[in-house]
Amino acid sequence: MDLFQAIILGIIQGLTEFLPISSSGHLVLGKVIFGFEDTGLIFEVFVHFGTVLSVIVAFRNDILELVTSFFSGLMKPGEWKNLWAADEHFRLSWLILLGILPAGIIGLLVESQITQAFSSPTFVGITLLFTALILWTSRYATPLDEPVDWKRSIAIGFAQALAIIPGISRSGTTITAGLWLRLSAENAAKFSFFLAIPVILGASAIKFMEIFSLQLTSAQLWQVFAGTLAAFLSGWLAIIFLMDILRKGKFSWFALYCLIIGITTILITTL
Repeated sequence: MDLFQAIILGIIQGLTEFLPISSSGHLVLGKVIFGFEDTGLIFEVFVHFGTVLSVIVAFRNDILELVTSFFSGLMKPGEWKNLWAADEHFRLSWLILLGILPAGIIGLLVESQITQAFSSPTFVGITLLFTALILWTSRYATPLDEPVDWKRSIAIGFAQALAIIPGISRSGTTITAGLWLRLSAENAAKFSFFLAIPVILGASAIKFMEIFSLQLTSAQLWQVFAGTLAAFLSGWLAIIFLMDILRKGKFSWFALYCLIIGITTILITTL
């Protein structure tokens, strides 16, 4: 992998992590289409960190309030019941932790086996068609402005767990689930993004422990830096673009893209 490939893969990661078109699926396809070599563990860890950083920057005020309320509330165990009822950010912080459990548990148990078993380009094409179907159903949902509660949190968490399969979009499944559960489009997207932060950070932290013994050349360091920066910038732009699409009620339009890419991938890899 050279510097150009690192930047391209970083852009793909950043755009597809938050746009509902599957980052894992597009990275599989990107490596096949462009003939890129395996990116390696270090590059994978840091480009994921770049995408998480873009969420933190884009929603820095909300995240600061969530973190502040959570740790402030932890210091007042006798007031948890009152805080749950009165403090929206304290309540939401716990619901986020609840929502990440399905993906966290399933990811620890079977993610590597699933990724290895279902990462062929043909299979990714098929799962992209499934993502298209999920996104298309969002046009029939009735988004209101219901609050996130523990039932909705768990349901959206299982939607996130489904996206462990390459080609199924994490943001697509979680936002669509939120819309069907009558969250507003903006709140469905925010909850989806907030769920992604601890899941991606947790997965990256586990992998980060494996790279201490590895030594990078100066060329590899530049590749990691360029890929991470590309993932951060493209991820930030993707979030801004997606929030605008959601406000305009055009989220289901991404289904057409996934349909075209899915069919094209199947045809190319089977004919």
